[in-house]
Amino acid sequence: MSETREHIIQVAGRLFLQGNYDGVSIQDITRAVGMTKGALYHHFTSKEQLFEEVAHTLVGSPHTDFSALPVDSLRGFYTALVETARSRAARLPDPPDSGINVHSLLWDAVRILPGFRAAMETFNTLEHSAWTGAIQAAIDRGELRGGLDAARLARIFMSVPDGVAITSMLKGASPAIHGEILGLWDTLYQSLKP
Repeated sequence: MSETREHIIQVAGRLFLQGNYDGVSIQDITRAVGMTKGALYHHFTSKEQLFEEVAHTLVGSPHTDFSALPVDSLRGFYTALVETARSRAARLPDPPDSGINVHSLLWDAVRILPGFRAAMETFNTLEHSAWTGAIQAAIDRGELRGGLDAARLARIFMSVPDGVAITSMLKGASPAIHGEILGLWDTLYQSLKP
């Protein structure tokens, strides 16, 4: 990817994260990037194509290799997952506590971009499978109580980050979002131990 194209994606990403798809115009982007419309359209054919690049760069294609996460303990699994998310957030155009709203960008992408919903559903299925496997392994080795439904617990663990993000969005900021997720997962984990 060219340096100019990468710069456009980063600047447009910051704008889309601070606002939303409908609230950011091509004029806003060209002004922030410091180029003309014609120069921008040399790199991207439309605002939608640029938004698609931003969405895939920031939240799009599966961004966690679940097979690389440790499964020798459930706590190790979800702690590594939080660290992966924290590392990804550090690469966003602005610090995660500056009002960035990745979830809003995600919902815009699902609403606007053909195929984005299907890609996210596929990712969700992979994530659910990884959680279910890690939870079932924890049950099998006695780390968690027997008789628990691993697939249902997987859905509960997976819903925690969304709940934290929505609460954070309502408050207008997202300070320490990863620490909050980890704390809630720890509480849930402790309640499931024998």
